[in-house]
Amino acid sequence: MPSLIGRFFGLSLSALFLLSLANAPTASAAYKYPVTVFPSPGTPVASESTTFSFRGVKPRYMGPIKVYGAQSGRHFGRRLAHSDGRGVSFIAYKNFTPGELVRVYTRKKIWGARNGDFAVRIGRFYGNDDKLGHPGAPNKFPALHSRPDLKPPKINILKHTDQAYPGRVFFAPKQTGLTILDSHGRINWFQMTGYGGNGEQVQDFHPQYLNGQQVLTYWKGASTSRGFSQLGYFSVLNRKYNVIARFRVGNGYKPDAHEMTLSPRGTAFTISYRGVLWDTSRFAGGTKTSRVMDNVIQEIDIKTGAVIFEWHSIGNINLEASVNKATNDGAPWDFFHANAISNDGDSILVSARHTCSIYRIDRRTGWLRWRLRGDGRKPKTNDFRLGKGTRFGYQHDIRRLKSGNISMFDNGSAGDSMPAVQKQSSGLILKLTNKGKGRRTATLVHRYKHKPKGVTSGSQGSMTLLPNGNALLGWGSNAQISEITPKGDIAFDATFNTAPTASYRARKAQWMGIPKFRPAIASQGTAKGGTVWASWNGATNIARWRVLSGPDAKHLAVIGNSPWKNLETTIPVEKFGKMVMVQAIDYKNKVIGNSKLTPLGKQAR
Repeated sequence: MPSLIGRFFGLSLSALFLLSLANAPTASAAYKYPVTVFPSPGTPVASESTTFSFRGVKPRYMGPIKVYGAQSGRHFGRRLAHSDGRGVSFIAYKNFTPGELVRVYTRKKIWGARNGDFAVRIGRFYGNDDKLGHPGAPNKFPALHSRPDLKPPKINILKHTDQAYPGRVFFAPKQTGLTILDSHGRINWFQMTGYGGNGEQVQDFHPQYLNGQQVLTYWKGASTSRGFSQLGYFSVLNRKYNVIARFRVGNGYKPDAHEMTLSPRGTAFTISYRGVLWDTSRFAGGTKTSRVMDNVIQEIDIKTGAVIFEWHSIGNINLEASVNKATNDGAPWDFFHANAISNDGDSILVSARHTCSIYRIDRRTGWLRWRLRGDGRKPKTNDFRLGKGTRFGYQHDIRRLKSGNISMFDNGSAGDSMPAVQKQSSGLILKLTNKGKGRRTATLVHRYKHKPKGVTSGSQGSMTLLPNGNALLGWGSNAQISEITPKGDIAFDATFNTAPTASYRARKAQWMGIPKFRPAIASQGTAKGGTVWASWNGATNIARWRVLSGPDAKHLAVIGNSPWKNLETTIPVEKFGKMVMVQAIDYKNKVIGNSKLTPLGKQAR
């Protein structure tokens, strides 16, 4: 064994990578191999705290696993069974040494391995010196009378028509908090978790499905000024707005805010950024130890925390594909900049802003199936012919639709030194035709633009295709949300005053919230009348409010009524008793919630 290890450790990194490619079968042949492993054999920048996750094998049948580091020696560890019973992770008790070659021995037929044996290289990482984004000015929006702890954003409705799809809008102004609007732009729910709270940002807030149940998900943490995140975690909320899951990513990486996509398998796809030292001497001004940003795509088993899939941009994507040029100021070269992941059957789609490309990656093996590049540059990095009107650039929020088409938010411009592809941003739907190698074509299905002037967003953004054919566009770096019909009409348009930052994405979907707390109330006035403020944060089926007042709980009379108007409804009344309460009435004229009976002039929740 030692002599074999010695011979293997003598291989160069390039030889290792070529060896892994030589042993790797094609993507179609990969399914003949019962077991795959992540990080994939030949990975050149694995984490020093990496696990080895074997898929396609029942944990009790995995057999022996022996792990050796060229410098750190034999590694012992524990095993973690995956919750679906179809895999197991080997977790070493100690870290590996940066830069060393790690050899793994098994008795399984593994994709990309030789006789069940494979190796990865541990990356050479540099200490992070990127400063985390400093919280902006405190939230200066007025607090609610009935909920002084809440300072929701001001929504400016520019246009609303009956062409708007009757769903709810989900967005998260970074320095304000999580926000749900009804189809008229009125706030249903607000949770102050941004700069107005404890100084952290919130991003990527939207509904998803976990284990068949609709949930709300978001990222919370701190970002760097370079557009990626270094600290944070993901949260999952149920219909009562309770946290039912909270998790990070694995193998020593940190969760980035760009994406967390749940799968029907009870797993989550995530993105991480980590700087490595890499040879860029073939580029002008490059060195053999340049700082380059590696993007890591993981699939996390939420129940166990195990990493069951891992893919790296370095080692899979040529640096030459990047539109973003390396700088000489010591900053890491962000050549890829992953910003979206979409489930795609047995594969995933990954969007990279700085290559203007979408990549389809085999979920079982990590094999790159195809590349769709939208800017018309560097044709050798594109597997598709672009049809008329299909060019895109610096895109966000790519999704595979039920029709088989692909949707995205086409930024069109990066707003800086990188060349523009389109004059304005838009929502874009493409049809991809795959008739074999060299015969793939991208065809324009539809492009949603904001007319007549257009909007150009240099960063961020989202597109949601709605059941009625409309598209909801979140304009990213512009604090604006628009719903556009297939004919180009504006069905809904709103801005939110949250400068200097905006909402990374906006979504629209059906949602029925069930608050765990009772309605809140505040009042002000005398026996001759005054004002009542009523709110029930998170309730989505309130039709109107009823105000009751009297000397005590046994002698209450109705003194006011009002339609539900917003997160907080102001209700004028002409008389008051000593005690006051409000009732929430639904659209069937049924009482669905009662506030606490409260002395006049007091607030309660």
